[in-house]
Amino acid sequence: MSELISLFFGMMMFFTAIGFLILIYAVFCLGRMRMFQKAGVAGWKAWIPLYRDYVLCQITMGKGWYFVLGLIPPLYPVMQVLYALEICLSYKMEILFGVLYFFLPWLAELIVGFGKSEYQGSQDLDQQIRNLFGGTGPQNGQNGGTSGPQAGGAQGGASQDQSQVVHTQAAEEVHDRTEGQQ
Repeated sequence: MSELISLFFGMMMFFTAIGFLILIYAVFCLGRMRMFQKAGVAGWKAWIPLYRDYVLCQITMGKGWYFVLGLIPPLYPVMQVLYALEICLSYKMEILFGVLYFFLPWLAELIVGFGKSEYQGSQDLDQQIRNLFGGTGPQNGQNGGTSGPQAGGAQGGASQDQSQVVHTQAAEEVHDRTEGQQ
């Protein structure tokens, strides 16, 4: 009889642990699902384990294959730092938020997904580095702007168009002032 009771309690503990793991996985996926929806990507993609990392790289870095680099053990910490920075830039979060994303990505994804942040689109790496350090616009003939599946989207493309108009107007004003002085 005691063997039957211990078998019963063992099975209860097993199924409780499985249920707890499913609950944790659901919490991990909910934040990323909302992040994907803000980026205009179907939310169900957040529930597929490796595909979710591919899509995250695609909407933040512009190239989905970068997730493969995170599968290489020595590059994993580097990719985690890069993910944190890309999330901050793509969703217009403070750079200090990247520290939270690095240590507690599931919590940071819930904050981004259910918070007030808006998806800004992915940009090329040079443009993102210039934005990170306060630079403006593309240099040396490179075109900044969005890339990836959301290129030209309502949220990602609009901010680039507005900044281009502001830079064009400022250049015209400088040109008008220099003509007036001559």
